[in-house]
Amino acid sequence: MKSEICLKTKMTKNLHKGFTLVETVLALGIVATVMVTLMALLPTGMDIMKEAGTNTVGARIANQLVSEIQLSDYEKIQQWNGKEYYFDDMGTQLTKDDQESKNRRIYTARIEVDETNPELPGKNENKYLRRVVVKVAGYMGGIKPDFTDPPSDGDQTKKVKKDYRSYWTYIVDTQKDSRD
Repeated sequence: MKSEICLKTKMTKNLHKGFTLVETVLALGIVATVMVTLMALLPTGMDIMKEAGTNTVGARIANQLVSEIQLSDYEKIQQWNGKEYYFDDMGTQLTKDDQESKNRRIYTARIEVDETNPELPGKNENKYLRRVVVKVAGYMGGIKPDFTDPPSDGDQTKKVKKDYRSYWTYIVDTQKDSRD
């Protein structure tokens, strides 16, 4: 009789160990819901990370080109207008024109120098300033980027999608005092 009671007690203890089917299904449902939510956030995070990297490299490229223009002679600044330069994924300028360099090309930059002197508030025109625009675009799949400005339909508040990012600055003629 005593062994029968011990056997029933052991069987009862064994029956209460572990999870029931309902508990297991609920736990799997919660885990699956959380996993699906997290997986849905991954593409958005990757896009944001790629955009941040592209902006950083584009700013580095523009800064490098503007620095080169600032070091050149102000009288010859117009020679930079329309020039294109090619860069790899880290923003390093590619100087060779061989096939390997073409395969490594990720960014294309175009320099535009305004031919007219900019107008400043309070003055008609300042002959000691030039506006320089550096446009940086991704170069994917062998397709040359389009640097033309898209039409804005006259609405200044409307954002227009471009295939490039623009960085602009004014270059100052620092030797103006010696010529006056």
